[in-house]
Amino acid sequence: MANIPTKNEDYVKLTDKQKEYLPFFVMLDLMQEEGTVNMFDAPRILRDMFEVGRHEAIAIASEWMKSKTVNNDG
Repeated sequence: MANIPTKNEDYVKLTDKQKEYLPFFVMLDLMQEEGTVNMFDAPRILRDMFEVGRHEAIAIASEWMKSKTVNNDG
């Protein structure tokens, strides 16, 4: 199953920009779980599937990658 924020506290941790991109994140999570796609190719796939521009596709993939990092500030 995709790594979708299912608990309210998980959703709250996302930035406003990440919340805006959540539908794309679901698709990116599914692609990652399948393991058939190199995730550095995600911007091109986003452009093809959703007809978003190059810069927006890169921004979406970048925010998705940031959402996967762990905050170690305590």
